[in-house]
Amino acid sequence: MSPELERLLTALYERDTCEPSQRAHWDSTLQRLISDALAKQPGVNYDDFMQAIHPRYVEFRRSRRKPSPLPPKA
Repeated sequence: MSPELERLLTALYERDTCEPSQRAHWDSTLQRLISDALAKQPGVNYDDFMQAIHPRYVEFRRSRRKPSPLPPKA
């Protein structure tokens, strides 16, 4: 995964999971990273870009989950 994509996915994750007092910070960081990425990809609009990274974000979120401390009871 490229460092730019990892930073963008991290900012998206942090925006979605942070404390409400931190949301504005992560939202502005995320918007800046998206703007930078869109500037490098002429002809790609915001909606297309977000659709393209959504599967990677789902995978990223899944990797960030903490494993349950105990196995489920049978």
